[in-house]
Amino acid sequence: MRRAWRGLAELQLGDASVPWALLGVGFLCYGLLIPMLGLFWDDFPLAWIFRQYGVAGLERYFSTNRPFWGWLYRISMPLLGLSPWVWQLFGLFWRWLSSVLVWSLLRRIWPNASQAALWASLLFLIYPGFHQQHIPIIYGHLFLVLCIFLFSLYLNIISLTSKSRWRWMWQVLALTLALYQMLAMEYFFLLELIRPAVIWLALRETVPAARLRLRRSMLAWLPYLAVFGIAFIWRVFFFRFQTENYRMVLLQDLLDEPGATLLKLISNIAQSLWVVVFQAWEQVFRLPDVSSLGMRTTALTAGVTLAAFSLISGYLFLWSRSHGEVLKQRPVWAMSAIGLGLLALFLGGGPSWLINVLPRLIFALDRFTLPFLLGVSLLLAGILGWLPVRNWMRVSLVAILISLAIGHHFQVSNAYRRDWETQQRFFWQLAWRIPALEPGTMLLVNQLPVTYYTDNSLTAPLNWFWAPDNHNQAMAYLLSYPEQRLGMSLAALDPDVPVTVDYLAAQFEGNTSQVVAIFYDPPACLRVLDPSVDFDNKMLPDAIQAAALLSSTRWISSEGPAAVERLPGSLYGDEPAHAWCYYFTQAEIARQQEDWQQVAALGDQAFALGDYPNDPSERLVFIEGYAPTGQWAQAQAISAQSQRITPMMVPVLCHLWERIAQETSASPEKNAAFVQIYEGLSCAE
Repeated sequence: MRRAWRGLAELQLGDASVPWALLGVGFLCYGLLIPMLGLFWDDFPLAWIFRQYGVAGLERYFSTNRPFWGWLYRISMPLLGLSPWVWQLFGLFWRWLSSVLVWSLLRRIWPNASQAALWASLLFLIYPGFHQQHIPIIYGHLFLVLCIFLFSLYLNIISLTSKSRWRWMWQVLALTLALYQMLAMEYFFLLELIRPAVIWLALRETVPAARLRLRRSMLAWLPYLAVFGIAFIWRVFFFRFQTENYRMVLLQDLLDEPGATLLKLISNIAQSLWVVVFQAWEQVFRLPDVSSLGMRTTALTAGVTLAAFSLISGYLFLWSRSHGEVLKQRPVWAMSAIGLGLLALFLGGGPSWLINVLPRLIFALDRFTLPFLLGVSLLLAGILGWLPVRNWMRVSLVAILISLAIGHHFQVSNAYRRDWETQQRFFWQLAWRIPALEPGTMLLVNQLPVTYYTDNSLTAPLNWFWAPDNHNQAMAYLLSYPEQRLGMSLAALDPDVPVTVDYLAAQFEGNTSQVVAIFYDPPACLRVLDPSVDFDNKMLPDAIQAAALLSSTRWISSEGPAAVERLPGSLYGDEPAHAWCYYFTQAEIARQQEDWQQVAALGDQAFALGDYPNDPSERLVFIEGYAPTGQWAQAQAISAQSQRITPMMVPVLCHLWERIAQETSASPEKNAAFVQIYEGLSCAE
C-alpha cells in the first residue's frame, strides 16, 4: 500500500490529462442524474416542432428568432432524434468542450502558466450562476456557438504565433467562425471585442517591445474589426427582428435623458457585476436545506461534494507539483488574468445593458449570466493567483470552490428531476382523465408547482400526445395559465372571447367558449373542474374559479387510446401503479357519462386501497356516485369527512347536494338523508 501511495505521489501529469480531468468534473457536476431527466422549458416546443413539422418547422421557428443559429438545429435534430438522454449528453459535451477550448486558448496566452489555464477552465466549467444546463437542446447549441467563438480566438492565435505554411488557412477559418458566431446570436456579440487584448497577450513572448506589439496587434485585429462591422450592420439595418424582439432602450434613453440614463447604466453595471461575481459564488457556501431536499438527497449532496473535493484536490496538487509551480507566491499571470477578466465582464455585459435586461439568479433570467462566464472565470482565477499566500493554500481554495459548486449543481439537477417527475404525473393523470379531446379546445390550468416549465412549454406535449397526426400549422390545443395570461393572450375570462397564440412554427386559434378547466396541485389528483360547484370553491385561486365557469366536459371523449398508448414510452416509461388518483380519474369519466353504478364501484375500489385523497374535493365524485345508487349513508359519511377537513368545503358540498336533489328520484331514504345533510352543512333549502 505504501508503495502504491509513493507511486501516486510521483505521478507526473501532462497537458493531455486536462481534457479528461475536465470531463470527469463536468460529469460530476451535470451528469449524475441524466438518466432521470427529460425535456424542459423551450426544449419541449422545439422537440414537438421538429416531430410535427420537420426541418421546415424549425426554419419557420427560427426565421424571426436567430435564423443563423437555426442552421445548427436543422443539422443536429435530424441526427440526434428526440431521446432526452441523448440531448443531455449533447449539452454536456459542448459545455465540456468549451472548457477545453478555454484551457487551450489560455495555454497559448500564458505558455508558462499552466495553473492559470487549469484554474480558469475549471471555474468556467462549473460556474454556479447558470442553472439551465439541463435544457440541452437550447443551451447545448448555445455552448456550441460559444465553442465557435473560443475556437476562432484559438485559431487566430495559432495563425499569429505559428510558422506553419497553413497559418493563412487558420486565419481564414478564424474569420469565418467569428462572423458566424456574431450572426448566430447576440449573447457573445460584444465579447468579440476582447480579441485585440487576447492578441496583445499572446504576442508578449515573441514581440516584447510594447509599441511594436501594439502595432502588430492592431494590424492583426483589423480583419476581425471589418467582420464585426459587417455583422453589426446586418443586425442593425437588415435583420428587422433584432430591434423588434430586443429593443435597444439604452440608445434612445441616452438621447432623451443622457444624465439620468448614465447614472442608471452605472447602477445596472454595478448590479450585474455583483450578481454574476459575488452572488453567484455566494450560493455554493449555503448549507443544503434538509426540509426541501429531504434527508436522502441532502446526504447524497454531501457525499458528492466530499468525493469531488478528494478527487479534485488530489489532481490539482499533483498537477501543481508536476509543473513546478509550487513555490511561486504571486504568479506573473495573475494581474493580466484579472485585467482580461474585467475587460471580458464589461464587454460580455454590453448586450444586457443595451436592452436593460439584467442577469438574475432566478429562472429563466440566469441565462443572462452566460456572456459574463469567461470574464468571471478569468477574474476569479487571477484573484486566486494574486492572493499573498502559499501555493498549497491557493490550490486548496480552488478545490473547495469547485467541489462546493459541484454540490450546488447536484441540488439543481435534483430540482430538474423533481420537475420532470411532476410533469410526468400531470400527463399520466391527464391521459387517464381525458382519453380524447375535441380539437380547438383550450385547457385553462392553474400554475403548476414546477420551475422549469411554463404553460407555453406544456402546450407542446399536449399537442404532441393528443394530436400526433396533426401536421398542419393550425394547432389543435392550447394549455394556458389564466393567472399569468389574463389581460394578455387571454383577454378576459368571459364566454366567446377569441384567443390567438403564435407558436412561431404554428398558431392556435380558439375561443373561451371551448374550454376545459383543470386544477392540479400534487400530491392531490388532477381534476377537471365542475362549473356547477367549483365556481364557489374558495380553495381555488380566483382566476381558476372564474375559469371553472367556462369549463365543460362536452369537449372530452371517453373513446380514445389508453394512456400507455398515448404517452410515448421513451419519455414516460411504464404506466404508474393504479392508486387513488387512477380510480379518481376513472370515476370522473364515469360521472361524466352518468354511469353511477360504475362511479360507486370505483369508489369501493378506491377506498379499499387504504390510500386517501389529498384534496377534499376528490370525494365529490364519489358522493355523487353513491347517492343515485341508494347508498345514502355512504354519501353522507363522505360529505361529513370533507366538511371536517375544512369549512371552505361547505358551499361546494351544498351546491353538489342541490344537484343531487334535482337528479335523483324521491324516496324516504333520500328525504332522511337530505334532512341530515342540510342540517349538518347549514345549506339553504
